[in-house]
Amino acid sequence: MGQPDTAVGRDTATGTLPTMFAPTGRVPETMPSGLTVTCTTETLKWPELTHNDRTFVFNRELTVRVTQEEGGCSFAADEFGLLGFGHTRREAQQSFCLDFAIQWDDLVCEEDENKLSLDAVDLKHALLGLVKAQRQR
Repeated sequence: MGQPDTAVGRDTATGTLPTMFAPTGRVPETMPSGLTVTCTTETLKWPELTHNDRTFVFNRELTVRVTQEEGGCSFAADEFGLLGFGHTRREAQQSFCLDFAIQWDDLVCEEDENKLSLDAVDLKHALLGLVKAQRQR
């Protein structure tokens, strides 16, 4: 067994932090402050994405990493630099879908590629390769 963690504060007494056990499927992470935060992650595969009245149907599944920590949740698709945050899983998912729709509207719908940076042009072509069809409700 290792040495117990010790917490020292400027105006506080030295004490030993209690041992933390994570429930199944949850991973404890130690933050720089020495506090332990429980975090869960999962990977989703989406064949389509819906935001408001639009559904984007994909040529292949979009891989989305969901991370849930105490106090918040995030959805991320690293391949496309897409990200969504929220206090709840639902808020984070809605934020992620909004980010996708904004990227689509700002990049893919831009007809003059000279107005876009090289990274934006690359992302535009990646999104065009991902999306098979867009449906309006």
